[in-house]
Amino acid sequence: MPSFWTLLHQTLPKAIHSLTALLAPSTRTCLMCGSLSRHAADDGLSALCRDCKHAIPWIRVIHCPVCGRAERCPDCLRREDTAFICNRSAVRYNPLIREWLALYKYRGHEAIAPLLGEMLFTAYQRLVKEMSGRTEAFSIDVVIPVPVSEQRLLERGFNQAERLAAMIAERSGLPLFNLLKRTRHSEKQSFKTRGARLRDSEHLFTVDDTRLAAMLRGLSDLHTKDPAGHSRRRVLIVDDIYTTGSTVNACAQAVEEAFRRNRLAAGPEIYILTLARS
Repeated sequence: MPSFWTLLHQTLPKAIHSLTALLAPSTRTCLMCGSLSRHAADDGLSALCRDCKHAIPWIRVIHCPVCGRAERCPDCLRREDTAFICNRSAVRYNPLIREWLALYKYRGHEAIAPLLGEMLFTAYQRLVKEMSGRTEAFSIDVVIPVPVSEQRLLERGFNQAERLAAMIAERSGLPLFNLLKRTRHSEKQSFKTRGARLRDSEHLFTVDDTRLAAMLRGLSDLHTKDPAGHSRRRVLIVDDIYTTGSTVNACAQAVEEAFRRNRLAAGPEIYILTLARS
């Protein structure tokens, strides 16, 4: 029969752990609303209270196979030249997401970045799962952010698309390349009509041939060719918001043009990943 001290040694640590859990506060401050409430399970969004987590407008059902919108999309019906395979977004761009992005982009609320990255990574996982159902051994080769102009970079101090892309690259183990650059500054797309957005995005981006060569060398060194032996590079362009698709389509066109200009045998397969779909 175990002695008293043996029993005490076996049961005391468990008793202390149980007492600590009982006395510890069961609430934390929500990252977004600041309320003190019980948090949801630790699934990557644990910085949110249950109310904020449940308020996230996830896109769970896709109606438009091209842009990933949950409703019928007139923009995809009218677009004559789509340079990308498809876009997938994590959430709808509603007032809540507009507020969260504004806090991050314009007010420097850096603590929101991991939350947005986690939301976007959910969309990335869904994209890979969806494409894997269509193509055997599907995999993305490289992540490319949508660039901002020098003026916008000075205003904000960072490129939100680049940071989101970096989080996706890190979580997925993919290389990140700043392949694209803007040819000029443009005003905010949210203030423009659809026609103005299309006109303004024309030839808005270009690819530096030196950067393209460096990227392709890097991918060759990483041996990123999948088991099926696909020769076309699968490129993932990342941005924060998809509205009409004019910006990301202009980026995709610039990448395609760079591959043609350099006489590469196989053009790229281009996919788009965005946090929010308006």
